[in-house]
Parts: sequence; structure tokens; C-alpha cells
Amino acid sequence: MNLRFRTILTGIAALAVVSFAPAQQSFNQALQQMKIEQKLGAQVPADATLRNEKGENIKFASLLGKRPVVLLPMFFLCRGICGKEVDSLLKDVAVLKDKKVGKDYDVILLSIDPRETPELAMNKKVSLLKVFNQEGSQEGFHFLTGELKEIRKVTDAVGFGYAYDEKDGRINHPAGMMVLTASGKVSQYIYGADYPPKMVELALDTASQDKLGTKAEVELLGCIMIDPKTGERSLVIENVIRLIAGICAIGIFSWIGVMAFQNRREPLTAAPKDNGGSSPRA
Repeated sequence: MNLRFRTILTGIAALAVVSFAPAQQSFNQALQQMKIEQKLGAQVPADATLRNEKGENIKFASLLGKRPVVLLPMFFLCRGICGKEVDSLLKDVAVLKDKKVGKDYDVILLSIDPRETPELAMNKKVSLLKVFNQEGSQEGFHFLTGELKEIRKVTDAVGFGYAYDEKDGRINHPAGMMVLTASGKVSQYIYGADYPPKMVELALDTASQDKLGTKAEVELLGCIMIDPKTGERSLVIENVIRLIAGICAIGIFSWIGVMAFQNRREPLTAAPKDNGGSSPRA
């Protein structure tokens, strides 16, 4: 391997290291911020001011006092794990025999994206309730949006850690929901994007008695680096893979170029003549 080729490969390796480092750092930061700290007994701030799907400014306290509450922090334009969470929640609560939304408990879908609007929340509510289609459930579902500081009051109180980049709108968030007592205290956490009906029913029973459940087993799932323009997931690790693939492609083409250049510089030699015998006969 000549000196020029070694120099090219060294440069490519250095580029890979320099490019990978910031991506790895961002990935590590995202993982640190994505967490659900279980704060059993914590009180959701009653003075948090949010907007319902009708565009009305309401206090969180107005949703409390009647029955237990299932709280799901997410955002409506998420094309990642949020959709799976909502689908799972709707399917699971639909099969609960002894508990009905709007009668025995409420469901709050809280957008953690301050850019989302009540109009979007209303559209989401209408489309989801067409699928859910349970009599009397409309008043039990609440689709909330709000300013970042007001959203943070609620998410910080229940230990839902996520990152929102105000510059580009990217969101890193975990997956999981909380069951609150009628007074707004955290009674139970359910991690992940699947909510088994028996687990939900047990959590609602506990919350309805104004009691606290047990700590849940930690399971880290969530969305990382949501693209603000497309709304699609753009995981840092996926970007790293693309970057490495691109660097490898550059390396291959560079190697082909070096070899072609060397072949052009080498003089062509005449093929040796065969003087050892006559041509074969047919």
C-alpha cells in the first residue's frame, strides 16, 4: 500500500471519528433526559393552565375531583411510539367490563409539544373517538395543549422527563402513563407502550380508593429526535449508520480512483511470444 493511499484511508478514518463523536454525544444526552421518575403520591399542580380541545383555557384542577384519571403525556403529530401508546390504551380500556371512560375514570392526553393547537387536538379527538365508539365516553376524554412552562408543571410533577429543543422543535421522550387519584395524586405508573387491561383495571381500583400502588418495573421505550419538518422518527443511531455507510462509499470510490490512476501511470509491456512449437492441427 503506497503512501498516498494510506494517507487517504487515514483521512477517512479521522472523518468518521470526528463525525461520530457529536452524534454519540447527542444520543447519550437524549437517553439521560428520557426518563420516568416514579413519584408515587406526588400532587399534580392544580393551577397548571392548559387549553382543552375546544380552545378554552382551563385549570388542571377542573379535571379532578370526580374520579381517577389516566394521564398520557405524548403529542398528536408523533409518528413514533406515541401512536402505539394511544392505540394500545384505546384497545385495552375498550375491553374493561366494569369500568367505563367518563363514568368510572377520565383519560387525559397531554401534548408535550407547545406548538400543537386546540384545533389539532379536536381533530385527533374526533378521529380517535370514531374508532373507540363507546357510548358516553366523549366527556371522559380530554385532549390538552398549552405553553411549555405550563406543560412542564404537570410533567415535572409526575416525573415525566423529556427534552424539547426550542430551536428546531425536536422532542426526546419516554413511553408510559400515570394513573392519578381523583384528587390528582400519582397512584401508579405503567411503563412502555402496552397497557394490559388487568394492570390498568387494578391501577384504577387502587386509585379509586385514593391509595398508592407499587413501583413499576422500569422499561425504557420512547422516541428520540423527532424531525420537526416531517414528524418522522430520525434516531441518532440511524443517522450514524447512514454516515458510516457514506464514508465507506467515499473510501471505496477513493480506492478505485487511486488504483485507476496508478494503472494509467504504469507502462504497458508487450506480451511474450511463444516460440516453442507450431500451431496445433485440427
